[in-house]
Amino acid sequence: SPHLPISPISRWGGQYLTRYLRWEGGEGHDPEAPCLLLVHGFAASAEQWQRLVHQLRAQAGGEPLPPVYALDLLGFGMSEKPGLSYTQYVWEAQVVDFAREVMGGRPLVLCGNSIGGGLSAGASATLGDQVKGLILCNTAGVLEEPAEYAAPRMLVRDATLRGEHAAPFAPVPLFGQPALDAFGAALVAALFPRVPALLDGIYGDRPANADEALAFAIAQGASSPGAANVIGSGQKLATNRPLNEVLDGEAGGFGGPVLVPQGMNDKVSGPARASERADAFERLRPGVKVCRLEAGGHCPQDDAPEAVAAAILEFLPAVREYAQGDTSRGRAAESTVGA
Repeated sequence: SPHLPISPISRWGGQYLTRYLRWEGGEGHDPEAPCLLLVHGFAASAEQWQRLVHQLRAQAGGEPLPPVYALDLLGFGMSEKPGLSYTQYVWEAQVVDFAREVMGGRPLVLCGNSIGGGLSAGASATLGDQVKGLILCNTAGVLEEPAEYAAPRMLVRDATLRGEHAAPFAPVPLFGQPALDAFGAALVAALFPRVPALLDGIYGDRPANADEALAFAIAQGASSPGAANVIGSGQKLATNRPLNEVLDGEAGGFGGPVLVPQGMNDKVSGPARASERADAFERLRPGVKVCRLEAGGHCPQDDAPEAVAAAILEFLPAVREYAQGDTSRGRAAESTVGA
């Protein structure tokens, strides 16, 4: 059935086993339409998107939607948890490679929650024309006040490639990785019994959605071998490229349409911070649309899936218009080259 996902396994980089969910496109869907790629947050998994996909199908009515993918980031969910030094850039590279290799370079809309939003934004800048739209659900990532943001002399990406970036990142200079592993193990041991209660707090507006299946999915990932290292990595994550940079088309970032479904009752960052970031996104640049969800929390795609699905379906015409413009620009460029 196209309403039920399949759960394939892929091997990232020829080494690491990663799991993802795939919902088939509706019968008669446009094969050229952008697919949707969903990226979860820290310590979550692909299961956290199932309610949103159900609502998208239900609210689309008779309009057939293209395929939808949701991946388990390396170290989370049912993906492998190798002994790596985990950073946002590892996960961002996984998203980029998944879009190019597993999805075959097909046009897509990236959608991420929390740290998955920051990863999606960074990946959109790297993937270039493959990305036709971006959806950021209570995203993580540095967002400087747009009126005060000054583009650096050299972009973070370019400076890094030239070896001219800031001082080497040394997050655990005293005791090193063993201390980080021990910290991660202690954190897992302390939080593991409290997963249901923690979810009830995060899903304050819709506690029924913090059900046993969600708690089991999170607890299963946290109890897997190697999970302590992954959870401990949350204390040493390097600074991302600012969202101001990666969403600036003139600076080599993603310049297409962006939707920001912002849960205003965010119990992780706090409602005041959620409101401040919604305001900043509205001032960021043209083409960024903020949808304030008063009854949504930190994971609005799962605790307010009806509202997020409605916002996405309203957003898709802008994606199609941008995709058609990309095609027209590409044909014009080809005509110029061939002249």
